[in-house]
Amino acid sequence: MQTIGIVLNVGEDQAEEFERGFREQELPIWEDLRARGLLLMATLTRLDISTKKVDGAVQYLVAVIFLTDEGHHVHDSDPRFEAWNKRADTYQIAEPYVFGGDTIVNVGS
Repeated sequence: MQTIGIVLNVGEDQAEEFERGFREQELPIWEDLRARGLLLMATLTRLDISTKKVDGAVQYLVAVIFLTDEGHHVHDSDPRFEAWNKRADTYQIAEPYVFGGDTIVNVGS
């Protein structure tokens, strides 16, 4: 099992467009990977709490749990994701914070 966490810093004036694009572009990929047994869970969360705020940004936490590291590679090499990722980058006003690794303790799955 592998957990990935990314904090995106989206310009306040672009937040609605980003959320709409995320639902249209990334959500179908997540649904596909879940149906294929590669993804356990994934969320997009608008952050109310952050110790690393960025002025002018709405921060989002993307949290994804893949059943294996294969799912992560399948996701990142998906042409739909590659296209969405380029578009999503244009909404960001600061570099994202990216974390990930093998999950060592888990409850609920």
